[in-house]
Amino acid sequence: MALRRERGALLAICAAALCLGLSLPVQAQLPIEPTPNVNSLPEQYPKDWIFIVDPNFFAMEGGKVVIADIGASVRHEKGLLSLAQFGFFAQAKTRPELYTVETFYSRGSRGVRTDVLTIYDKSSLREIGEIVLPGAKRAQILTESGAFQLSADEKFAYVFNFTPAASVTVVDLVNRRIVGDIDIPGCTDAYPLGGGGFASFCGNGAVATTHLDAQGKLISQSMSEPFQNIDEDPIFTRPTIIDGVGYFPSYGGRIQPIDFNGAEAVPGEAWTIEPPKKKRAGPFGLFKSKGGKSARGKWLPSGWQLEASDKDGLLYILMRKNATPDDHDTGAKEVWVIDPKTHETIRRIKLKEESALIEVTKGDTPYLAAFRLDGSFDVFDAQSGKWLRRIGGQMVITPFAAYGAE
Repeated sequence: MALRRERGALLAICAAALCLGLSLPVQAQLPIEPTPNVNSLPEQYPKDWIFIVDPNFFAMEGGKVVIADIGASVRHEKGLLSLAQFGFFAQAKTRPELYTVETFYSRGSRGVRTDVLTIYDKSSLREIGEIVLPGAKRAQILTESGAFQLSADEKFAYVFNFTPAASVTVVDLVNRRIVGDIDIPGCTDAYPLGGGGFASFCGNGAVATTHLDAQGKLISQSMSEPFQNIDEDPIFTRPTIIDGVGYFPSYGGRIQPIDFNGAEAVPGEAWTIEPPKKKRAGPFGLFKSKGGKSARGKWLPSGWQLEASDKDGLLYILMRKNATPDDHDTGAKEVWVIDPKTHETIRRIKLKEESALIEVTKGDTPYLAAFRLDGSFDVFDAQSGKWLRRIGGQMVITPFAAYGAE
């Protein structure tokens, strides 16, 4: 009898709930989403967006480039591109296209090798072109900014090859064809020059210039005098470029500028990174400047992508305390902000966790992204150094480069 009463009470509750549900207004019901449902991105990305290059070091067939909005508090991931086998990435400024250089094997991790340059539409992220690179020889290395660059007029792409012979494949992006290969013996990378052609760094401590004609064919090559002692104080080959000048930190704590604006790469005069000047009390309560100790032997540049810049032309460099040159790619917990015109360190930003990769957006309110070792990253107000948020969720696994949207 008790069991019947319990069943009756249960049926009464269910009936009441059903009546209540039927009485809800129709507009409270969620609309049916169409399938497939594909979003589009703008042709001109906001300046708060960045591209994060993740070669997926533990499963390199599945590398990717993630497009992320780091200025937003939610919904950071906007899209992604595939990037197989130590792939490289570049973006165009003069047309709505994105580019990757990848390697594929017919059996996944083995078999016949094919290297390709793939062209994507920025809005749909759909493939709109593919150019097979000859010789199966493009450098398969962790992301180096100089290993894949667009020419100053963005007509050509330069792809660094290493077999271990060094060369650069010139690709005509307008006509979607290979122009040819150019040998750069003993040198590496290809940074575009404003006067046409590209610059490469060589084992003798000099920079080589390769001159090209309007069709991308070799005219001549030249080499500067050696400007660095690569045995004593080599430079990192991952610079930030401001108004055509590349700023290259050295293992020993210097900044080496190289001007890429003309027909030749021209090394400038290097300077030593110094801590911010401190103030000490002077006569009558005034303050006067007291220079800080040299960065050499105490604070040194350290990281993989250890440098960035903002819209005002300031340098942001990862600096490691009590470092030695052997710590050059370890990472750091501070970012020093330097004015390259005065060579003065104007402020220091303390990070939440150690980072080996940073990038700064180019918007009116620049954001500093500092990537932690677990793949998450912290976002700071780059001007004040204030921590804003941490973005996690394993959006990336092993990031090695990041580029602000242009």
